[in-house]
Amino acid sequence: MTSISRRASRPVLAAAVISTFALALGACGGGGGSGDSGGGDESVVIGYTGPLSGGGAAYGENVQTGLQMAVDDLNKDGLEVDGKKVTIELKSLDDKYAPSTAASNAQRLADQDKAPVVVSPNAGAIKAIQQINDGRSKFLISAYTSDPAIVQADNPLTMMIPPNFESYAKPFTEQGMKHGGKKLALLGTQSEYGQQWTKAITDEWKKADGKIGADNSIDYATVSDFAGPVSKALSEKPDSIFVGGPSQPTALIMEEAKKQGFKGSFLVMDQAKLDEMATVTKLENLTNSVGVLPVKEYEDPGTKDFLKHFAEVAGEKKVATSETALNYQSIAIIAKAMEEAGTTSDPEKIRAAIPDALSKVDDKYKVNGFPTEISDEGHLVNPELEVTYLDKDEKYTKVPVEQVSDAK
Repeated sequence: MTSISRRASRPVLAAAVISTFALALGACGGGGGSGDSGGGDESVVIGYTGPLSGGGAAYGENVQTGLQMAVDDLNKDGLEVDGKKVTIELKSLDDKYAPSTAASNAQRLADQDKAPVVVSPNAGAIKAIQQINDGRSKFLISAYTSDPAIVQADNPLTMMIPPNFESYAKPFTEQGMKHGGKKLALLGTQSEYGQQWTKAITDEWKKADGKIGADNSIDYATVSDFAGPVSKALSEKPDSIFVGGPSQPTALIMEEAKKQGFKGSFLVMDQAKLDEMATVTKLENLTNSVGVLPVKEYEDPGTKDFLKHFAEVAGEKKVATSETALNYQSIAIIAKAMEEAGTTSDPEKIRAAIPDALSKVDDKYKVNGFPTEISDEGHLVNPELEVTYLDKDEKYTKVPVEQVSDAK
């Protein structure tokens, strides 16, 4: 398999991170802890730093819900490590999408709460955390991002959860051209991650002899009136439009495009989820689109029960996204790796045990394309990866994906 060329951006954030530690350690509230409980049993903290307020709060809460569901289920099922019963506690800290705050939070969770694992759902934050997780308090990063730069960083204590987004570029291009045409308009988000996605889809589109319009990327977090940007993109008379950021604004952009008469196809980057977008706009506004496969379309052993449990926890109107489902799976993998390694405190042994743990995770935790291996670089691999095409009859069709290499 060949990897799409890209310019990975790896800003050096160590100085900013270190300078904020003293403030963060003093400002963050206490709570949680791990270690021997005195009765022969143990507790262990799984740390989480993510956006729990501000524009990314809905995304951060989706992740948190999956983590907490897994912790609750694992504690109910019973976890035993080295002959001792272990209770897992989730400790969450808000970073508002700020990388330096995320790294400070991660360090606090490792130092004060003795968390052997810290979850982060943001590429910029993960890159900052990677500069400190092999230092005075070692910990494993459970990285929820599809940015391949994360596993190209040669950080031995990183586990990357979702597929590399570059794997989506080829099937997105094929489906976009099949159901739209050769000219693509760019209306993605202006974030670093969005621009990397834009670069990947642009390269693949050109490789397929397509034409690319101007880059009309916008800040999905601050722009609320999408009529102008959409009108500008449609003035180029595109056959297809690349969109994507958080689900809610992405849905409104697609709704506006349909309102302005667009008849072509949409390529929806993996941050946005079609079924979650359908809670913001009518599903008919999202048709003729290629995007990631909704959780409800999976047929894994635990999918149905997971969706039922999610509805009980979050309510019937809330949609279970891959942020929730994949993080649910990942905590089950980590727990099983602790059992295999015989430790809740040594992140290096826990990481080394993941390959053996994958085949021993209970079926109930397999809900969203369960991985069968972890690469040497630390990337969980699901060999049966699929995306979806949402047709004009509002039906999802699965499209197989050939995963590209994570190599630089």
